[in-house]
Amino acid sequence: MAGIVEPGSAGGLGDFPSHIVDICGGDGLAAAFIRADIVIHLAARSHILRERSMDALSEYRKVNVEGTRNVIRAASAAGVKLFLPLSSVKAMGEGSEKVLDEGDDCRPSTPYGISKLESEEAVRAEAVGTGITVMILRLPTVYGPGNKGNLPRMIRWAENGYPFPIFHPENLRSMIYVGNVVAGILALLKASPAAGTTYILKDREDYSTTMLYSAICNALGKKPRYLPLPSLAVRMGGLLSEDFRKITGSFRVSSAKFEKDLHFTPPFTLEEGIERTVEWYKRSAR
Repeated sequence: MAGIVEPGSAGGLGDFPSHIVDICGGDGLAAAFIRADIVIHLAARSHILRERSMDALSEYRKVNVEGTRNVIRAASAAGVKLFLPLSSVKAMGEGSEKVLDEGDDCRPSTPYGISKLESEEAVRAEAVGTGITVMILRLPTVYGPGNKGNLPRMIRWAENGYPFPIFHPENLRSMIYVGNVVAGILALLKASPAAGTTYILKDREDYSTTMLYSAICNALGKKPRYLPLPSLAVRMGGLLSEDFRKITGSFRVSSAKFEKDLHFTPPFTLEEGIERTVEWYKRSAR
């Protein structure tokens, strides 16, 4: 798993050098962190839509746990002051009917979720006695330009004018636009909360599938159309992939703690985020 561990000038962030390394091996990490004060760790194994490994958990652990351990060790050795890994709400579990927050017990149910919780535990353990400050930011599904997985499929579906199958019309799911992630990280770095703090960050609202598909259709200038289907018929008929079924279910989290402690309001709405995502999709599809 290769990770760009320091932004390059091509990203519009000035004349910073870029380093592409394999975090699983760790070679090159020490050089990348020279003179760095803060490390924001995003590299992870995720978005495996068609898992081919016979031992998926082991593959996730190699990158998300051991790779993360290598990164924080190198960062600590280089004198980095703050380590901020971006984790996932899937570390807490999925399928709960209640709105989860930072005080709830973690019961991850997927190999990805298990590995993200273990990576959080590894980060905290590695930080003990080193002087490096750790904060953890858990995110729900992130959408925006460059998005992989379900959202481009939904955009393509809407672009073709297909009615979207709906079998949980009242579902609500927490998500976050990538612009809100960036704004939240900047607010976190500016506020410098207590070491070891774990936060959840999401958009201002939670979205149903109909809200999401309507926003996509509006951005495309299309009229949204829906095809109500019984849930059992969809499951038996295999009309949607497991990944599609996940996004049409409900899973909600709260970022009230983040918003209160940091006096933060996510700046982008769903409509703004989807519009920018659709613009990216149209450019990339050419």
